[in-house]
Amino acid sequence: MALAKMEENAKPRILLLVTQADWGGVQSFLVNFAASLSSDGFEVTLAAGGDGKLWRAAQDAGLRTVRLKHMRREINPIQDYLAYREIKKLIDTFRPQAIHLNSSKMGVIGSLAARASTAKPRVVYRIGGWSFLEPLPRWKSWIYREAEKISARYKDVIITVHPGDEELAHRLGFLPRGKIITVPNGLSDKFTQHLFTRDEARRRLGIPSDAYVFGTIANAYATKNLLAYLDALKPIHDEFPGCRFVIIGDGPEFGKLKIKRETLKLERVILTGQREDANELYRAFDSFVLPSVKEGMPWTLLEAMSSGIPIIATDVGANRWMTKQDDGPSAAIIVGPEKTEDITDAMRHILDDVNESAELAHAGPLIVEKYFRWANTYAGNRDALMGKTDV
Repeated sequence: MALAKMEENAKPRILLLVTQADWGGVQSFLVNFAASLSSDGFEVTLAAGGDGKLWRAAQDAGLRTVRLKHMRREINPIQDYLAYREIKKLIDTFRPQAIHLNSSKMGVIGSLAARASTAKPRVVYRIGGWSFLEPLPRWKSWIYREAEKISARYKDVIITVHPGDEELAHRLGFLPRGKIITVPNGLSDKFTQHLFTRDEARRRLGIPSDAYVFGTIANAYATKNLLAYLDALKPIHDEFPGCRFVIIGDGPEFGKLKIKRETLKLERVILTGQREDANELYRAFDSFVLPSVKEGMPWTLLEAMSSGIPIIATDVGANRWMTKQDDGPSAAIIVGPEKTEDITDAMRHILDDVNESAELAHAGPLIVEKYFRWANTYAGNRDALMGKTDV
């Protein structure tokens, strides 16, 4: 049944699905999106695999959740087939008018399950960043790309979060039944109201008030390039004893990160692990560094921009586009992701040029307020579910 044919006052059932409950940008988006839909009268269920902060955040928001027992991040034919059956059964039972798929693997399995379901829901796929752009073996990248292309025909709308990903989808022939659209990420107008003061944030992190702090919020996945970032910051660490370097996040490479910190004798690098208050700590930082080799449109950059701190980011995904709009000022120094010395030079430049640092810090909140608001993100995804993007 096409949602466009439903009566205007009908509030459909919506099923939101994501591969994993591990906390990150997509999980934060989904909790906010589900809560906003619920406030508008929609009947919402949020489903995911694995363990993670998502479950507690969803419970705190009063959301209905379903834990998918067989959904895994890694490719496993047996588990993937069981996950497909599990999701199909959920769709058949809940009978949503629309489903909203998040992450590459869920985009494939979820769309196939929806196609086989008797409920025949509208299928919206939101991709935060194409998985085949990650540093992968060529064969694996090819499989991911072909899976996206084949499963696109079972989706009504594909939502990308920045124009570069939309252009790439068109170029590679990812052809959904309806449209490919771009709906950028956006922040609530109240985001900065929840930030700790500089003194409180530094107290929580155990950082001296007079230190210059380079901060990073990123889970320790290979795509975040944190191991190479330690090489990049070492010259700054050795040359500027007043600097501190904070990395907030956990992940599969966290153990390697701790070992490398000790090997390089980076005693002023603070690895906090996962923190519940991570997105409230930005004012502890004098600068924000994101050294990724692959991104979609990172929420942490939006949050750092909104917090009014200068940024150093690699030229991947939406980073360049989101930190400089039109002919306006930039909120970031953008560097290539291949050479660690480019990050080192940018960090040194930030320390040396106080005026440019101030200009970068000033530009961030203005860009977010004008171009990247949560109200627009919510409306774009809601309208895609309701079929309003097809006209």
